[in-house]
Amino acid sequence: MELGGGSWSVFGLQDQGFSNDVRENAGSFRVEMYGYNYDELYAWAEMFKERLLSYRRIQDVIINSEFSWWKTDYQEYYFDLNKRRMAEENIVVADLFSSINQIFGNNITVGQTGTEKLKLHSRQSGEFDIWNMQYIPQYINNVPYKLSELARIEKGALPQQIAKVNQQYRLCLQYEYIGAMNQGNKILERELKEFNTLLPMGYTAEGSTFSWQLDKKDKKQYLLLPLIIVIIFFTTSILFNSFKQPLAVIFVIPIAYIGVFLTFYWFKLNFDQGGFASFVLLCGITVNASIYILNEYNQLRLQKPLLSPYRAYLKAWNSKIIPIFLTVISTILGFIPFMIGTQKEGFWFPLAAGTMGGLILSLLGIYLYLPVFLLKRTKQEFSLSQFRQNLITYTGTGK
Repeated sequence: MELGGGSWSVFGLQDQGFSNDVRENAGSFRVEMYGYNYDELYAWAEMFKERLLSYRRIQDVIINSEFSWWKTDYQEYYFDLNKRRMAEENIVVADLFSSINQIFGNNITVGQTGTEKLKLHSRQSGEFDIWNMQYIPQYINNVPYKLSELARIEKGALPQQIAKVNQQYRLCLQYEYIGAMNQGNKILERELKEFNTLLPMGYTAEGSTFSWQLDKKDKKQYLLLPLIIVIIFFTTSILFNSFKQPLAVIFVIPIAYIGVFLTFYWFKLNFDQGGFASFVLLCGITVNASIYILNEYNQLRLQKPLLSPYRAYLKAWNSKIIPIFLTVISTILGFIPFMIGTQKEGFWFPLAAGTMGGLILSLLGIYLYLPVFLLKRTKQEFSLSQFRQNLITYTGTGK
């Protein structure tokens, strides 16, 4: 007796939920195989299946005509032919099935009388079981054979239909790897590379992985970070009317990123979309603080050209460090509520942790790195300007 019912799921706050679904996942690792001969393609699929099952962390491999989310309960009996023994005995598959059909045949059409169709049923087909089919001798070419000598009867999941794509037959293999997803991908890539060298012309095997994690295609979003940096460079170049000073602003961003990496490494946090969002947020906050100081520095140099670069930078620093510090502190305090409690949100907790770690280290970058980079490149420039101003003062001419 089988019991069944509806499957339902309940989802609530904090990405938590409950489901009474007892179905088993068909497998997140997928392989597609294509070929022009279905029997040969299935034989190659079985060979690749055996290669995968040689790993202890792979327990079951499903061969079907299409991918599915869940394992099905459909199974059927099939013959695993011993082709070598059949070739030695000069027996073809048609002769083997013909000998079995005499004892276990059903719905055998023998003719038609008027509108009535005549069909024969073997009386033993309802009495004999699989054991009798395997071990009761049958005559093939007037020679008695047991089916167990020529084939094995097994039960398993088989494709319920035949699929073709672009005039090629297709078989889909699915399995689950018990362990790290990255290690499973490495094994699959290595096996596919070796197996494709064995396949004859017209047969291919391609792998694909399904998971809720980021795959190679999803990593394209990280290309947005260089785009943001390029936009910042051109914007600050227009603001400062220089191509050198924006570099001092941009090179503070990697220092903030170091704080993000250290935070996720020291506290063993999972890097996900929240970590990526912290990168984008740090670009704006870190650049904003550097622009405050650098803009004030340039204004002082224009208003007081005789003022040394070091004193001008100290004045700019003293003028802007308090609002910068308050902005950083207020941002850190604003993210503290996402860090409190035993529940760690899937997005907000990594965002808060990465932003806080990056902001703390960005202060160190602004304090140490920004003046070194800026004053080193502007010392000669302003020294020449000061020399020219002194020369004008002493000669009284502008030539």
